[in-house]
Amino acid sequence: MVVKHFTLVLYVTGIVTMLGILQFLLPDVAFGLAGLKVGEGAGLAFAKHWGLMAFCFGALLVYAAKHPELRRPIVIAAAVEKLGLVVLIALGWNDPLLAGLRPILFTDGASVLLYGIYLLSEAR
Repeated sequence: MVVKHFTLVLYVTGIVTMLGILQFLLPDVAFGLAGLKVGEGAGLAFAKHWGLMAFCFGALLVYAAKHPELRRPIVIAAAVEKLGLVVLIALGWNDPLLAGLRPILFTDGASVLLYGIYLLSEAR
């Protein structure tokens, strides 16, 4: 089922991931929506960079939807990045400063699950 609709999975997860561009362009607004605050200087620069990187990963996922020959490496890279973020958020679950990131655990966690199902089925 996942393999049959994987192009749609890539479009949806890619577009959602591309929303990170808001964090790059409007970090105060993006963080405010999540109930988070970002400091000055290095923290703000890092947050903006992360938003740009998320946008790039999302764009690659959308690109992979149209280019099946490139899906495997792009999906592997996105799965590793998303899994890393899920683990970081899970480890900081009780940290009130990270509470605004909890929804990402579920959305990226679902993406990792779908990517894993696809990669395992393609490996057969």
